[in-house]
Amino acid sequence: MMDILEQLKYPFDPKVIHWRIGARNQDKTKGIALAYLDARDVMKRLDMVCPDWQCRYSHNSPSGTICEIGIRLDGQWLWRADGAGETDVEGTKGGMSDAFKRAAVRWGVGRYLYYLDNKWADLESGGKKFAKDSSAFNLPKFAIPDPTLERLHRMWESLETVSEYIQQIKEGIETEDLDTAASAYSALSDENKKAVNIAPTKGGVFTVEEKKIMQSTDFLEKLI
Repeated sequence: MMDILEQLKYPFDPKVIHWRIGARNQDKTKGIALAYLDARDVMKRLDMVCPDWQCRYSHNSPSGTICEIGIRLDGQWLWRADGAGETDVEGTKGGMSDAFKRAAVRWGVGRYLYYLDNKWADLESGGKKFAKDSSAFNLPKFAIPDPTLERLHRMWESLETVSEYIQQIKEGIETEDLDTAASAYSALSDENKKAVNIAPTKGGVFTVEEKKIMQSTDFLEKLI
């Protein structure tokens, strides 16, 4: 369980971080730079780390939206929720997106962005957008992916394209349908097989019990 949670908390590539203007000074020449993530990048992180996840909206009205994100851990569905009001730009749709991202923060996704210091950045166009190349966009060390963990990051990117096969392997093991599990494993490329074989303690996608079954004689005999 801790492995999955740590992977969810892993810092994003600085290239996918977006910035919006918070408070402005009186003459609107400077504004506080607030970092945020796009909902699609949050979904991508969830897909890469835990194929067994889902979301639902338990409340959706002009007064606000509540989103719940469920992740299957150790065979049980756990849920965390948060909410948001309608946005000025996209109304209800924007509120749903914000509620989803806030619920993901409850799981640790992008939570580190809340700990960034408020920095003033130069504004242009009458205070409507940031001037380019502001030092306010420079992230501190804790908000940048650790180079020693980039192998894990590359693993997530590699496994994103084969999440369907990973799910088939997991479901086959759970239902004792080793033929289906072995067939899905055999369909993986050599590179992806190396990625899925990373130990659970190092961020691998399979649990210790699942790995034991995948290393068993019954499973290996069914490989194509």
